[in-house]
Amino acid sequence: MLAASAAARAAVECRCHGAYTHAYRGSCLPSFMVIGSQKAATSKLRWYLSRHPSIDIPKEEAFHGGPHAVAAWDTKENPTLLSSYLEAFEDVCNSTERITGLKMPDYIVMSAKTIELFHIVNPQLRIIVTLREPIARMYSYFSMQLRFGWSPINHMGKNPCMQRSLRALLKAKEAQVAAGVPPAGAQGPNRTAVFTSEEIMMTNLLCVRPCYAGNASGLGAAAQTMTWHDESKSECRNIYFTPLVHSMYALHLRRWLATFARNSLLLVRFDDLVLRPLETLKRIGAFLGLPPFVVGFKVEIGRENYTTISRLLQSGAVTETSLRRLQAFFAPHDAALSAMFGGSTFW
Repeated sequence: MLAASAAARAAVECRCHGAYTHAYRGSCLPSFMVIGSQKAATSKLRWYLSRHPSIDIPKEEAFHGGPHAVAAWDTKENPTLLSSYLEAFEDVCNSTERITGLKMPDYIVMSAKTIELFHIVNPQLRIIVTLREPIARMYSYFSMQLRFGWSPINHMGKNPCMQRSLRALLKAKEAQVAAGVPPAGAQGPNRTAVFTSEEIMMTNLLCVRPCYAGNASGLGAAAQTMTWHDESKSECRNIYFTPLVHSMYALHLRRWLATFARNSLLLVRFDDLVLRPLETLKRIGAFLGLPPFVVGFKVEIGRENYTTISRLLQSGAVTETSLRRLQAFFAPHDAALSAMFGGSTFW
């Protein structure tokens, strides 16, 4: 059915609205892509954008069962896959106002080769990047992981260093429980040993450091490197799946800026989207060349007690020592990010 539908579209002349898209085999390509990292409000942003009268941006579930997102854009390998992939979008051919957009929340970390695939097919594509203060984002992610009962040992790409270090930590905590000394994070009437978010964060930091020469911040000798990590070290295998690496924003955005023009990217702060959504949506609408959101557009003002550095300290969820170590690691990354985008301060 998908193939037949795609073929039918290809037979019809298709003109696409706006300056950031064009037709591909009878369908309009997405005009923009939303990328970011987990716990950086990409789902909230997709929901807002889906309610703009000029935008169709499907939920991720709409692509389940279809071609893989990255493989579909490799039109040199198979030019028909993208046509099937585009079936998940509304048909906006010959519309005078409608465009489509794509949400890919974890794809800030995609490879240079994959980024190039998107650029080859649509070099005018607009990229909206949601970013959150890296330490607060990591803490929120790990807290969610623990809340859902996920195992940090076997999660995050099964990095050997993370697995070994967390198993050793768990063994030590279990020994404390057996000795009648409740360890940090112990829960329940039996004081079962569990990890804390702080412990996983610091283990992540421990395992990342040896894998990225010069901190991979882009300041100094490693300024031009596009290497994700040192793959020759077995301990670094799959380290790029871990949340700390996802929070090394400058490292990943260098790959995007090596392919897409600087004015193709718009950085959106998590705090702005949560606390000042209307102002933020106005910026996004202008970036996409769309009519403004209507007066009275319904937004949800986020709770002001979401995770921040100061609240982590006040609650005792993270010690000052751990926070200083994490801030020292991220400082050059934040400086590189600021330099990339005109000296802007993001948090």
